[in-house]
Amino acid sequence: MNKKKNLLFISKLIYALEIVISATVILAIIFSFPDLFKYIIKIVNSEPDLSLNLFQEFLKHSLMLVIGMEFIIMLTAYSDKNIIYLITFVIARKLLIKSDTMMDLLIGAVAIAILFFVKNFIMKKNINVDVNAGIFSAATSVESINQQFNYHIDSHGFQSIGGLVYYLLQQAGSEIASGELISDQYYIYQIEKESNGTIELITIQPK
Repeated sequence: MNKKKNLLFISKLIYALEIVISATVILAIIFSFPDLFKYIIKIVNSEPDLSLNLFQEFLKHSLMLVIGMEFIIMLTAYSDKNIIYLITFVIARKLLIKSDTMMDLLIGAVAIAILFFVKNFIMKKNINVDVNAGIFSAATSVESINQQFNYHIDSHGFQSIGGLVYYLLQQAGSEIASGELISDQYYIYQIEKESNGTIELITIQPK
């Protein structure tokens, strides 16, 4: 019981800290946004040689704001896809602003190509069960989990583990969110991945 309470407390504390960090970054983005218009005014009123440097600073500032927004999405959405996007923007900023040689461009292009390969061919795989990590697809039946792992999960009439976890969340008044913890009498369930309010992956741990 103490283990469950500690896990729930830590999960809620981390979530609260992430919200505070996200709110702080949002405020920084809002206060930094007017600077974009200042750059535009300077570019319009400057000489051609100087405008090029100003435009580079404008791009640098713009991409940093985009990276900040993607960082907020990554903190709040807990999606592997968002992490890929964030890294892509960081590399793109490096390529557009600080790349001085062809080798820099080549390394950056290869890095982005690898990221898109991971996104398109690895992240799309539908994992039903990862035995070593205890990760289950939400569509996995409770009966098959009980049989394969000698668990005694009470399905409460639900066929899939996702349906059961959704029911437990409703009973507890909790929302669907990645990292959310819920438990019954004998097991602790954690949402590993969700998309638009739909549970996709769940971890199960005996108490």
